[in-house]
Amino acid sequence: MHFLVTPMRERGLARPWPEIRGSVPVRGDLRVNSEMCEAMNRTSNVARVHVGMPLEADPLPELLDSFMSGMATNAFTMSGVELVDGVLYAQSWWCREI
Repeated sequence: MHFLVTPMRERGLARPWPEIRGSVPVRGDLRVNSEMCEAMNRTSNVARVHVGMPLEADPLPELLDSFMSGMATNAFTMSGVELVDGVLYAQSWWCREI
């Protein structure tokens, strides 16, 4: 499904709400699949945001071990970890309807 997705952390550190609300969200197709994750060497729920053609790079790192951590009337939060430069960091995505 297509959503506006805004990362809520920067290398594991929470961003302030005014900064999150003021940033430009990624508009794309949010997909979550259970699949083999090489970074964790096991099966994981992996969330991705696709924005264009199939061979285009994704605009956000994959969200590994993803789960819905909160939900409200017009938005929800996906949480998990992301792999950046070989390091796993906590991450959450604020997802809103378009």
